[in-house]
Amino acid sequence: MEGVLYCKLHFEQHFKETGNFNKNFQSHKITSKAASMFSGTREKCHACGKTAYPLEKVMVGQSYHKSCFKCSHGGCPISPSNYAALEGILYCKHHFSQLFKEKGSYNHLIKSASIKRAAASVPEA
Repeated sequence: MEGVLYCKLHFEQHFKETGNFNKNFQSHKITSKAASMFSGTREKCHACGKTAYPLEKVMVGQSYHKSCFKCSHGGCPISPSNYAALEGILYCKHHFSQLFKEKGSYNHLIKSASIKRAAASVPEA
């Protein structure tokens, strides 16, 4: 009611008791933690930049949508327990290991990550 969340039980109870929903109804508000699950958030997905709501995000230092939390090499889905990050670029453990074995170091990945960051920071014309 007017931007404040109330549990359904007490909201309906108040109407039954008073016959209206006036502004004086102040008791039994949903806790701020529960309300935050349904209200907007300022957290943005690190991959796409769109709002990452609590029920659809993965937190690994930064917020990601579950669908955006994927390997940058193969595009395969990853989880907080099955990923590696280098210079802010996400990889599944399999591809991360595979890419190391190809060259014997991560130098080519670091170079690739810096190119990706530079391309992402240049505004499109």
